[in-house]
Amino acid sequence: MVRILSIWLPQLPLDRWVRQQDPRLEGPFAITKDIKNAHRLTHVNAPGRRAGLGPGLSIPDARAICPDLLTEPSDEMREASLLRALWRWADVLSPRVALDAPDGLLLDIAGCAHLFGGEKEMATHAKERLFDMQITARLGIADTKGGAWALARYGKGNPAIAEIGATMDALRTLPIAALGLDDKTISDLSRTGLTTIRQLMDIRSGELARRFGLDLTKALSTASGHAPDPVTPRAANPVYAARMSLPDPIGYLSDIEGVIGRLASSVCGRLQTDQKGARRFELTVRCVDTGNHVLRVGFAKPCFEEGPILQQFARPLDALKIEFGADWFRLRAAHIEPVRSKQMELTEQTDTENELSRIVSTLGNRIGFDHVRHFAGHESHLPESEFFQLETMDRRDAPSWTQTPRQRPLRLFNGPERLHLIEAGRPPRRFQWRRASFHLQTANGPERLTPEWWASSDGRTRDYWRVQTEEGPRFWLLNYPGQAEPDWYIAGRFA
Repeated sequence: MVRILSIWLPQLPLDRWVRQQDPRLEGPFAITKDIKNAHRLTHVNAPGRRAGLGPGLSIPDARAICPDLLTEPSDEMREASLLRALWRWADVLSPRVALDAPDGLLLDIAGCAHLFGGEKEMATHAKERLFDMQITARLGIADTKGGAWALARYGKGNPAIAEIGATMDALRTLPIAALGLDDKTISDLSRTGLTTIRQLMDIRSGELARRFGLDLTKALSTASGHAPDPVTPRAANPVYAARMSLPDPIGYLSDIEGVIGRLASSVCGRLQTDQKGARRFELTVRCVDTGNHVLRVGFAKPCFEEGPILQQFARPLDALKIEFGADWFRLRAAHIEPVRSKQMELTEQTDTENELSRIVSTLGNRIGFDHVRHFAGHESHLPESEFFQLETMDRRDAPSWTQTPRQRPLRLFNGPERLHLIEAGRPPRRFQWRRASFHLQTANGPERLTPEWWASSDGRTRDYWRVQTEEGPRFWLLNYPGQAEPDWYIAGRFA
């Protein structure tokens, strides 16, 4: 016997602001989203509904009805994070829990309901617990996942429960939208006069499939239990975090570092046990006068040791102003990655890699990891295309370089710089660059390169020359052959 509990969270984006006790919720308030090239309301609070607002209205139309309306755009990332938190909480009800994104959960409660005194008592307990967390929920129980999903959203009562073996009897009076069909199929069915599931059950499945497609018959089969559609649970990702509440606030930097050291010891201990490392750590400090302050640090490679964490948090903590003390701390590891055990090697290369990682971590936390970049090789014969820049945090392995057989300057300019000819020649015998004059001593070239026709917008052929000047500097000169008045440029400079 299979029994499925569906938990629908119809106001999840709005409940996120309710849980934060946002003062704007005292008046008309709505969540908006870009739908069909317009910002439209998706969730409206009770004062907004009393003012005549509802989902689907565009913001200009809604403000014409209720000028006092306040809105907030949907934040899908934070809403998904709240749903995943509820997913982990649902383990208290059943060990088999699956996400039903973006606003629901599915639980296999076979063999679990008697622990709460029955299915109705279990559903009522779940509803009350969610209410205590300021989460609006509707619940449905049936023999199938599709049936439970339909009852939670369209059934009468909360919870709406179908008797064992009578799921289709409970679904007969529900609208066809309870099958989870797309808008086009629902519109096509409505135009033919089919509005309830009872009417669909009276028609042979072959005729429905021929007229409306296989998705309709598949939805009916899974809802009725004729086709398997089990709940597929997946274990929630472990959270590597630790927190500490203090009876009295502390304000000395040494005391705060001691608290962070204890939190880091707890988090890193679990990371090492699971052979994991974290690329980022987030520290929340709650000051008694200014509330929560969130400090973040990152690492160039997965970290699972206390020392580097304390070292990187030293600068953010020094900039944090704590006048009346802090009494609550939480350290969380993010961007978790597996760490492979390696044999200890006391080599110069290992020391260099560790030192480079520390330098990248320190620079990234000070100026931003998006500003710390390195060069990587690229297959191309053009000098400006033989490499590209990559954020160091995106690098997983050391970049591999293939030594080019062509001599290239140590410094390649971002764009060739024009020369001022003093004495013509090929290459120029005397020229001026950056207010300095140079005399040609020796020259090697030309090295002729033709642009890549499939990628380059500049189709001119180039000639490059390696020149040694009497003044000492060695340049890489460039010109475009075939022009009536040849111009010369400096493309790079050798060591």
